[in-house]
Amino acid sequence: MADVVLCYSILELCMQVDAFSSEIDAVQMVLRLRQHRAVVSEALMDFYEAYFREKGPGFLQWYQDIWAGRAYSNELAVMNECEIHKKYVQNQPYYNELIALAVNTAEKIILMEPRNKIQKYMKKEWGISAFGKADILDDRGTNGFSMLTLPVHGKRVEEGESSTAIAKWIGYFLAKENYIQIFDNYLLTGEGIRQFKKYFLKYIKEGTDIEIFSMEDSSFPEQQIKSEFSKPEYQKWNFSIYLVKDKKGWHARAIQGSKYIIQVERGISVFGRNGETFQTLVNIFENNVSSRIAVTESHLKQVL
Repeated sequence: MADVVLCYSILELCMQVDAFSSEIDAVQMVLRLRQHRAVVSEALMDFYEAYFREKGPGFLQWYQDIWAGRAYSNELAVMNECEIHKKYVQNQPYYNELIALAVNTAEKIILMEPRNKIQKYMKKEWGISAFGKADILDDRGTNGFSMLTLPVHGKRVEEGESSTAIAKWIGYFLAKENYIQIFDNYLLTGEGIRQFKKYFLKYIKEGTDIEIFSMEDSSFPEQQIKSEFSKPEYQKWNFSIYLVKDKKGWHARAIQGSKYIIQVERGISVFGRNGETFQTLVNIFENNVSSRIAVTESHLKQVL
């Protein structure tokens, strides 16, 4: 769940949705927006109300009935008051309020249709991004909003991208898990473990159950695996390590947690060399079952 700042233009698009709506794009947009929290302030609420009042009684009634109460639900919205004297945009109080709110969030996202209306006022050093309707509906993770919105279908990671940036993105989801099962036949190698520690482990909450299922590599035998995961640096988590006896018919490279299923085509090797990625595809879905994958013990040997 990200904290995002919404323009009234996005709220207006959501008006098309009701229990019998045939507007597929509008329905999908609402479903994707509902995964996140809207950041609002009293000033922004005043701007919303003035806009819908000017649009007409039906618009104002919809806003007051459907949206206004949402601002006081911590699950759906977060109230945030900007610095009173901070001015990011001169002579544009509405845009200034949107930008001031976005600057003070972790994700720094403004949703507006069309997005270019506010982009011309944005400065790079503020670190904020604006996305429009097409960006919200995108399910391939091609922009900062859709990367945090599920499902992500076939996000293409190109060769030479920042391994740190890709790890931070995947870590956004890992950080929310209560348990994690990792299926990667090539993780339990010297390089695989180094990548795991550098790019994944720091995002996983202390106390999380972590199960690793992987093949044994001759360069990193069972005793070395036991020795590695007995080190103090791993004791903040609850590790269980399983060696796969036969990878035939085994799970594809994937991470299944209590909330999400993350499929990385190249597994841990996506992080490449020298801080730059190898090319791969990533899928991320909600785990609607929420139970751990059952594994056949005859295919495994537990070493930790």
